[in-house]
Formats: sequence, C-alpha cells, structure tokens
Amino acid sequence: MLRALGFFHFRENLEDPFGRLRLELKRKGAGHDISGSLIVLPEAFNLGEPYYPPGYPKVPGTPGSAKIPLVLALKELREIARQWSVAFVAGLLGEQYNSAYWIDHMGMPTRMCHKIGDDRTGHYLPWIGGEDSDGRNPIECADACVAALICLDALECPEETQPARERRENLIRCVKQCDRPFRILCVPAQMGSQCGPPEEDGMYCILANANAKKSFVKNGCRIEVEPMDQNRNEICIAPLARPDSAS
Repeated sequence: MLRALGFFHFRENLEDPFGRLRLELKRKGAGHDISGSLIVLPEAFNLGEPYYPPGYPKVPGTPGSAKIPLVLALKELREIARQWSVAFVAGLLGEQYNSAYWIDHMGMPTRMCHKIGDDRTGHYLPWIGGEDSDGRNPIECADACVAALICLDALECPEETQPARERRENLIRCVKQCDRPFRILCVPAQMGSQCGPPEEDGMYCILANANAKKSFVKNGCRIEVEPMDQNRNEICIAPLARPDSAS
C-alpha cells in the first residue's frame, strides 16, 4: 500500500547517481518514516554525466553510452528499494531505448514505457512501435494505478507530435478509468521547457527532474511539494491523503 509520493530532484554530482540517491534517502529517512513511498527518479538516471552533451544539438551523444549499464542500474535500485521499503519509477537508458521502469523489492523490475519523442541528444533511439512491446503501462498496485511517460512524451506543447499526443491522451484516459483510489502519472524528466505535463482533476502527477525546471508532486493543479532549492539535490515526499483519514 502506498503511503506517500515523492521525487529525487537531481542537480549535483551527476557522475554518482546511486551514491547521491542513497545519501538523500538517508537524510530524508533520518527524520521521517519513508517506507511505503513511491519515489520517481529523473530520466536517464544511469547516464552518469550531464544529459545534454557538449555541442548539443550539433554534436549528439550515442545510444548505449550510459556509464552505469541498465542491468546493474536495475539491480542497484532493487536493492535500495528493499533497504528502504520504497518503490521507484525510474528513467533509465539501455542499449537502444530510453525507458521508464517500476522497481520494488517484491518482484522483478517492470518496464512501463519507452520514450517516443526525439530530443536530439542522441542518447537513445526513439521508439516507433512494432513487435517490441512498449511495456506495462499503467501498473496497478494495491490501492493505486500508476502510469509513466518520459519527459517530452508527457508535455502539452505546440510542437508535440500527433503520436505523442494520442499516446498521452489514451494513457490518461486509461488511468482515470481505473477503479483504484489513487491515480498517478510519473514523469522522469530532463526538462527545461516552459510546457508541462497535464493537470487532471483526480490524478496526481510526479515530475522528477535533473534540469532547470523544478520537480514537483501535484494533485490536479495543486502543488503538494517541490524542492526548496532547484539547484540542489533533494528528495521531497508528500503524504497521500486517504479518504478514511479526511476530517
């Protein structure tokens, strides 16, 4: 059962993502019981360097160049999830694709989606469909229905493509039809755009960023929590308000 929603706002020491995640969990866990939290991690969390390469966009990166291989990243996150009794939705780079994964200590990691939008960094191949399944999206867990879209794919903006818009709208429609008490959209991001994810009544949105835009947890259009300093690393967590606990 989920007790809280949060994110890791990741802006410093990008070469050591798992060490910094452990450090911020230790800081947050020192004064709070964070067990039962769903924590969203930024896009390309295993890259191990700044997301936008030197010379971007004229000199793009290369698919499969993440410093921490996908298999090792998933193993490490599963162990951290076990240690703290939390779940993660993490943006991770593989040999080809830029993907979001559900990770907890109770089962094997589950791929939720691939990124289809092309941000021209060269870190991944945009997913165009075909025989390779996109993933399990949304995931239903206990009292929540959890969906994921990566950065560009979640944005409502004039330059979005029709496939991205249709995919986002279909996913949100599916989440809102879910019979679980909590409906949640997770957005691992490297976002600097002034556009943002949709604000839907009856749905939480968790944006975890490693770029200039602030991370947040929103309930509809209401911000539940955001970082104190957008240029520093911080894990922020907001409790889920349960219907039976409402005054």
